[in-house]
Amino acid sequence: MILLCLLLVSWRVALAGGDNACETTYGGTCINSVFNTCLSGYTAYLGGCGFQEMCCIPPFAKGTPVPPLRAGQCGVTFPEQLPPSRRIVGGTLTARGEFPWQVSLRSFTNNGQHMCGGILISEKWILTAAHCFDQNKNPFAWNGILGEYDRGVTDGHEQLVKLDTLVIHSGFSKDYGNDIAMLRMATSGVNMYSQYVRPVCLPDKTEMFQGVTCTITGWGASHSGGAGTRFLYKAQVPVISSEVCSYLMDRTILPGEVCAGQKMGGVDSCQGDSGGPMVYFKDGVWKVAGIVSWGYGCAASYTPGIYTNVAYYRDWIDTVMTYYTGDSRKRADTTGVLYI
Repeated sequence: MILLCLLLVSWRVALAGGDNACETTYGGTCINSVFNTCLSGYTAYLGGCGFQEMCCIPPFAKGTPVPPLRAGQCGVTFPEQLPPSRRIVGGTLTARGEFPWQVSLRSFTNNGQHMCGGILISEKWILTAAHCFDQNKNPFAWNGILGEYDRGVTDGHEQLVKLDTLVIHSGFSKDYGNDIAMLRMATSGVNMYSQYVRPVCLPDKTEMFQGVTCTITGWGASHSGGAGTRFLYKAQVPVISSEVCSYLMDRTILPGEVCAGQKMGGVDSCQGDSGGPMVYFKDGVWKVAGIVSWGYGCAASYTPGIYTNVAYYRDWIDTVMTYYTGDSRKRADTTGVLYI
């Protein structure tokens, strides 16, 4: 069945002209959005096609203009040509702009080095893991780097944002229960959006992920205890049931957690990936299913990774964004930290 779907998508994408061509200035081919998805490396664009169709746009060459974000739009990407593949913890190198919601969180107390990942969800808010701030909860001591790809150089696509508020879930515990936090950017706006900086979509609170194959991204270590990577990498992991996960981890998996990983290991998030995204593609856009939280080692067999279930916390996220954004927002204390 999977092979059949791949063949159908390949056939549809291969038809570049005629009635299958997208009515856009960016090229691409229309495919049925109900039964098919775009090939890896292609961008799904909801426009320029007919009913229940989406446009699959080939990878963009560097410098090619991209469509501006419409109001409220999220989860749409325009990656550059994919570079030669290099592997890390079962993953591969991403293309620039392939995951434009990925954030690098850096702490002044660690010489400005990358400490955790983050997830851009709006022009004002970054979603991440609460445990990233165990050693330093002062938001003014952190910066967020948007549009980051190669940590070894500055290529002009990066945007440094200052942070003024850290919101930690009031139920966060040292055993990683309720491992979710949000950072408010001090200065921001939709004008910061580009090919390399775009928000991901949030899932509905009723969304279920069991059996869904998701993508994890980050600059984390290639093995347990190792150093972080220079470039942004990605890997695919299937979501497994909480019952199976609880058995494998010898620990009850909480409703606010989701478990993902390969049975025989070899693919996983690792140190430095914490707080980063686990995303999935649905209805023509990318949505965030999980936040990298915890695990035993990295990529070991029968040892999946544990992610904070974003759908479970959707109401909490909406509450934070509603009451702590804008001129009438409630103020954090002088430390800039809130527990909600």
